[in-house]
Amino acid sequence: MTDGSIAAAADRDRPEFEPEPRAATPPEPDNQAKSGRIGALQSRNFRLLWTGLIIANSGSWMATTAEGWLVTELEPDRAPLFVGIIAMSFALPMILLTMVGGAVADRFPRLRMLWIVQIVYMLAGLILAFLTLTDLIEVWMLPIYAFLLGCGLAFDSPIRQSILPDIVPKEHLAGAVSLNSASYTGAALIGPAIAGALIPIVGVGGVYLVASISVLAVMTALWKMAGVPDYAAPKGETLPLMQSIKEGLTYALNSRLIFGVLAVTVISGAFARSWNPLLVIFAREEFHVGSFRFGLMIAAPGLGTLLAAFVIASRVDAGGRGRKILLSLIALGLVQIAFAAMPWYVFGLPLLIMVGVFGTLAAANMATVLQIEAPPRLRGRMMSIYMLALVGLPSVGTLISGAIANVIGVRPTVGGAAVIMLIWVLYLFRRNDELRTVD
Repeated sequence: MTDGSIAAAADRDRPEFEPEPRAATPPEPDNQAKSGRIGALQSRNFRLLWTGLIIANSGSWMATTAEGWLVTELEPDRAPLFVGIIAMSFALPMILLTMVGGAVADRFPRLRMLWIVQIVYMLAGLILAFLTLTDLIEVWMLPIYAFLLGCGLAFDSPIRQSILPDIVPKEHLAGAVSLNSASYTGAALIGPAIAGALIPIVGVGGVYLVASISVLAVMTALWKMAGVPDYAAPKGETLPLMQSIKEGLTYALNSRLIFGVLAVTVISGAFARSWNPLLVIFAREEFHVGSFRFGLMIAAPGLGTLLAAFVIASRVDAGGRGRKILLSLIALGLVQIAFAAMPWYVFGLPLLIMVGVFGTLAAANMATVLQIEAPPRLRGRMMSIYMLALVGLPSVGTLISGAIANVIGVRPTVGGAAVIMLIWVLYLFRRNDELRTVD
């Protein structure tokens, strides 16, 4: 989506059709209010899923940390470029297949599809662990591994996101969304630190092996979950795949509010979420620290995400989501600029924690608006577009940022991206009243 199309579509009229009425989600038997418990975690199904994701995503962050370290060992002189290539390889299936994943989420049993995705994750990780442990690994294999992970995530994310409104009540949905996000970025508090400590002991290959085994946690959770609607479309009543995708895109483009949220997600994703892989360059070339302190850098935004997630989840949603999105993104941009200019490692870590806090506040409110506004039969496709903007496009931005950082340096690249993000976000909120005032 080009900048020009975003600006032009921001002025569209109200949608030609309104969202379908959403059926109320009956609470699970053990979902009654319990004092002292975070609302979303009252759901047994959500507790199972979230616990499994925390373990598996900690392993995923271990693999990501090990991958960045391995790149700097295999190609020390061209590390920023190869980091960008790996990120682009991850992004390609996210760009090409995420809408397919959304359509799949709306026509096949969702839990069954999540099982298949976990098997893909585990097999890809075991193969990479074997290649690394046997010293057969070469740098060109890492983009292939990233591509396989991207294929899995293209189906995993929209399916998993579309399940959330079916396992938690509406008043706790924002908390569930934030905790779901924390299951990945919050796991960065655990995984990278463990990886940084394990690399000198078991090597990168050993870290990959542990990360692969961690997927079993999600598979166990999926096996124990019960009573989750699958929304599998009856045979003979589904549109062809491309028409199904077109239906979702048409709905998103014709809804002024949903389009506004997605446009802001695109901008913030491309300019404020694309530079995380470049932290290894900050660690080695700017702060001159080793693998353990690098692991803490990756973990710091995860701590911020976890803090923000529990704050959101511990409160009943009071609305005002448009204002929350705007303020969170402004704060995120300012913190990103401050980190880009920070010369001292010890003061950079708190800024990275704040990146996690404000990024989570923005993302949780954007996802909640989409899940509440989208009818159940289109929810998978709406969330696939959201994940494309939140995960796929930032990876493209990493390739561009890596190439630019090779020329002008990593600090001006990261700081300049934040300035561009702030300008576009302010413009989009100024032009879209529904986005600015959504409750």
